[in-house]
Amino acid sequence: MKRIKRMTMILGTVLLLGSAMAVHADESASGAPPSSSQSTEFLPNKTGTFPANVSVGGISLEGMTLDEANTEVSILADDLLSRPMHLTYSDQTLDLSAKDLGITWANPDVVSDLNSHVSRGNFIVRYKAMKELEKGPITQDIQLTGDVETVKAAILPSLEAATVAARNASVKRENGTFAVTPDQTGISYDADAAAASILTQALDIHMDSISYNAEPIITEPSVKADAFQNFSAAPLGSSTTAFLARDTARADNVRRSAEAINGKYFMPGEEISTLAMYGDVTAENGYNEADTYNNGAVVKGIGGGVCQTASTLYNAVLQAELQVTYRSQHSMAVDYLPPSMDAMVDYPSNQDFTFVNNTDHPIYIEAYCSGVGADGYDRLTINIYGTEYRPSNRTVNYRSEVLLWEYPGTLFNYVVDNSMKLGKGTYAEKQATVVNVHAHIKSQLYKDVLVDGQVVETTLINPLDEYDFSTGTIRHASDVKVEASIAKDGRGVTIKVYFLNGTPL
Repeated sequence: MKRIKRMTMILGTVLLLGSAMAVHADESASGAPPSSSQSTEFLPNKTGTFPANVSVGGISLEGMTLDEANTEVSILADDLLSRPMHLTYSDQTLDLSAKDLGITWANPDVVSDLNSHVSRGNFIVRYKAMKELEKGPITQDIQLTGDVETVKAAILPSLEAATVAARNASVKRENGTFAVTPDQTGISYDADAAAASILTQALDIHMDSISYNAEPIITEPSVKADAFQNFSAAPLGSSTTAFLARDTARADNVRRSAEAINGKYFMPGEEISTLAMYGDVTAENGYNEADTYNNGAVVKGIGGGVCQTASTLYNAVLQAELQVTYRSQHSMAVDYLPPSMDAMVDYPSNQDFTFVNNTDHPIYIEAYCSGVGADGYDRLTINIYGTEYRPSNRTVNYRSEVLLWEYPGTLFNYVVDNSMKLGKGTYAEKQATVVNVHAHIKSQLYKDVLVDGQVVETTLINPLDEYDFSTGTIRHASDVKVEASIAKDGRGVTIKVYFLNGTPL
């Protein structure tokens, strides 16, 4: 019974709809104008054209076939993708289209979807679509899509080409004069901000064009050229030490470390690390294995000799009256400077010598070796240039004061070297000191300030340095013997060579 009632209701509905459509057809045939509620004739299914009140992007599709509508809407989409984009930066302009920025049509099926909505499906679905059109128009917009990274990739090459890196002024001393490389102001652009703004505009279909003015970001150099215009003719401090050239491994280390610090300059307030200037003291960086100190003994180690450069620099720093922030003495006294005037560095343990440019102007380090002299020694000179701030009648002097100096009971161990020349020969051909004897020393360092040659101030700089003693080693030819004795002043050793028959060499 329920089924019969349901069928009766459906049939009644169909008859009513048919009656309504028949009335509509009769009115049209009689030439009577349709009412506004009937202005949308449900024709797509019959004629293949769009009814009224259907539009895309402001284009009415009324009376158009599917192909015609697709063509019109595609032209509109192409126009939107062809909109110009003007990016201005500095005095230049980049002209692209939205399509060049990677913008694409996000809903190319919009016409087909509308066609399906208003003309496809069974009678009931199409009837509902007709009723929707009677209530109001169906309007769709063209939708665009893109991403900020693609936009950025399109504009970045041009912005980067116009970017100028900020550059500090630099200085180099050549042939006794300072050559200054000028500073450069940096110019850059915020590509992320530009890409975000351009993308927002490009996706807005109501904008006729896209534009963005990229404001330059100015970066001033931290070091200007005028900072280097006032170097004094004479260095603020200078020091020279000698090293034996025939000890080639050590000599090369001295020269290499001197090259590493030569030309370095530092601004006011900067702390300077000697090890940082050297770089890694390793074989890979060209440093040799040579004699070095380790816990009161002379051993082979990579970089033996770089301490002489550090010690020479220390004395130049003292003369320039720069602020020393860290310095330690060697475990044993060195032979190229008085006690308490050396500075030890060690790469593996990061034992460093550091100081601060406590002047109001830049300082410049010059380090060079003068070449091997007739005595077989090369000489390392380190100058520290800056702007002289001290009165011309004021000078400084540093004094090493020895509190204790004593040698070990055995000065040297003597080793026969069968490769050495037999018979008459030079002193160097008959014997050679492999390792120097080292005295046990206690010392301290004083600074004297002189005005017009008179001491007006004395300061204790290094209160107490203590150095260990160690026995040295001498190798000699088999037909001679070597005797070492403490010098009369107690601070040196005298070495004499005799043939085995007692005849002096």
